Amino acid sequence: ARVWILGTFWCVGMAAANAIFSFRTNSITLDPTLATLLTYPIGLILAKILPTARIGSGKFSFTLNPGPFSIKEHVLVSVMATAGSASPYAMYNVVSQRMDMFMGNDKIDFAQSFFWVITTQLVGFGMAGLARRFLVKPAAMLWPGILSQTALFVSLHKPDLKLETWKISRFNFFWIALGAIFVYELIPNIFATALQAVALLCLFSKSGTARFLGSVSPPVSGPGLLGLTFDLQYIGSGVFLVPWIYQAQSWIGNYFFAYIVAIPAFFTNPFGHPRLGYGNEGDFYPDTLGSTNDTLSYFNSVSLFDKTGTYIRARALYQKPDFSLNITKYSEVGPIYISDFFAITYMIEFMVLPAMVAHVVVWYGKDVIRQFKAALKQVNDETDIHNKLMAAYPDIPEWFYGGWLLIWTIALCLTCAFTEFRMPVWGVLLATVTSFVLIIPIGIVLGVTGTQIYLNVLQEFVAGLLMPGDTVAVMCYKSIGVNTAYQAITLLADLKQGHYLKIPPISMFASQIYGTILGSIVYLGVAWWMMFQTSIELGGGDWQVLSYLTFYNAGAIWGAIAPARFFGIGSVYEKLLFGFLAGFGAPVLVWGLSKLYPSKYWHMINIPVIVYVTGAGTYQNFYIVAPLMGFIFSYYLLKKAPHWWKKYNYVLAAAQAGGVAAAVLFATALTANGVNFPIWALNPDPNNSYFDYYCYGVDMYGNPAV
Repeated sequence: ARVWILGTFWCVGMAAANAIFSFRTNSITLDPTLATLLTYPIGLILAKILPTARIGSGKFSFTLNPGPFSIKEHVLVSVMATAGSASPYAMYNVVSQRMDMFMGNDKIDFAQSFFWVITTQLVGFGMAGLARRFLVKPAAMLWPGILSQTALFVSLHKPDLKLETWKISRFNFFWIALGAIFVYELIPNIFATALQAVALLCLFSKSGTARFLGSVSPPVSGPGLLGLTFDLQYIGSGVFLVPWIYQAQSWIGNYFFAYIVAIPAFFTNPFGHPRLGYGNEGDFYPDTLGSTNDTLSYFNSVSLFDKTGTYIRARALYQKPDFSLNITKYSEVGPIYISDFFAITYMIEFMVLPAMVAHVVVWYGKDVIRQFKAALKQVNDETDIHNKLMAAYPDIPEWFYGGWLLIWTIALCLTCAFTEFRMPVWGVLLATVTSFVLIIPIGIVLGVTGTQIYLNVLQEFVAGLLMPGDTVAVMCYKSIGVNTAYQAITLLADLKQGHYLKIPPISMFASQIYGTILGSIVYLGVAWWMMFQTSIELGGGDWQVLSYLTFYNAGAIWGAIAPARFFGIGSVYEKLLFGFLAGFGAPVLVWGLSKLYPSKYWHMINIPVIVYVTGAGTYQNFYIVAPLMGFIFSYYLLKKAPHWWKKYNYVLAAAQAGGVAAAVLFATALTANGVNFPIWALNPDPNNSYFDYYCYGVDMYGNPAV
């Protein structure tokens, strides 16, 4: 019973919080590691205070307290929390199609949204069950990413390290750090919000060029050169969790694409677009960039602009009731342009998939083939110690998974046929089959190398080419193709972790399904409340819903306009297609250099990590503070204070995530109830100015600066 109590608590709490956070300009997500770490002390407390008496009789009896809190209970709670806290990818469709500031399709009700979200969430589990004999049971499928999580569970259930220097327990350290971070976070989130994004160049210089290069607030901002943040929500827990070698390469990629590629692209205008602004809706574009009193240009926007450079809503390109492309309207306003940084972001996305494939082939190709051959031999290997121990538990038969896949695929087809989430049945089947076929190669690569290959761009291209002009169908195809594969890989990872820790497969499956369904319902309910019931004004200030805006505008690019018209030969953005070639060629080049000039360091260069960067549409305020914190916690302290690092580092990561989330929720509650701290220099008016308002020639009230 403790598993269900704690699992339900985390599913409801984290899903609700993440649903709220998804509408923020800076969309943060609670890391499930927070639940994993907090569950341990809470489980110990429940083991002491809950009654041990059995409730009911016979087979239907249970107890709230079966004894000491075990590692198996801990894992099951973590599985529920991970499944429940994950944002359903289908929610992008719900918000994009239903929210008034986007498509505003009022035919979509809560029931339609519920069926759409649930069906897309559950199809992938059937695929996972059918693939588990190749990806879970063979010992050759190591799943390196699971090993660290497994080690975390084992370490938590061992006594604290008895170190003379660091005597405070992990439990006490967590609560002290959580409280301190919560109090600290109230400053940039309530009392001095300008500390969230500090543009040093704008403080040092009033020239238009300096203010453009230094500004950090989307959608108007520049590249955020020398931008700072004193708000930990923009830093994330990766600075504690990701090895420094990969953090460093990620920052090299961010610096390269934001500064060396995007800035020159802005000034040289390789795409030949007119100046981009919001026309009569209050644009911030300078008449002459470089003067003293001008305002700034659109560099970091994810919006769309017409042939004159004026902002245009994607809905202006649609014809109702099916939201397909209005050819007449497009002929009048096209071609459609996007900001330079947004265009570079698309080029980066084109690079990621071929870079992952090429990196795995040149560095791990032989290992993958060898391990896969070994895996085929080990499918029914009863000599493997893990398989022998797991044989003690009843397994779920493959016919069950096959039936599950069939039932939920039919349900998904019916949902797409009879709701506003429209897509032809052949499209549903193609997206599902494509994901199913790719799960095993994706899982093999992940199981051997720890590198996960994502299908976003592939699914967008396929959908846009097969259904050009049909925006809704393309968006739905993308969600089905991406989400079913993601859910399948997630369940396979959980099953492998259960394999290592000897958790019954039925219990793992039940926990995953329960967490997914409960989390999806809560997430949808809270998101629905945010769209229609909350007093928070969405679309401006700290609630620009940029993550949904990006998906919505991508729907127009890949769906209504279609890839052939937007990226094809002869189009404005045809140059971006070289991203595919560059992504494939870069790992091959590094591998080739390693053969010409042998060194152990070549193998450390990970091109997929380098090109997997943040991109446009976010605050450009993290380029200094985040890598500095990453260096301190993931390199310096690991080397200089390894005992402290081993005992407290992951605990501090969870405390940071929890303290930030609590502070942001508290600030959100104050805002929703009309409580606002007085406006002053470090707390500008959120409705009329930006955090770095001094970059735009206005004061903290949004009035022209004197």
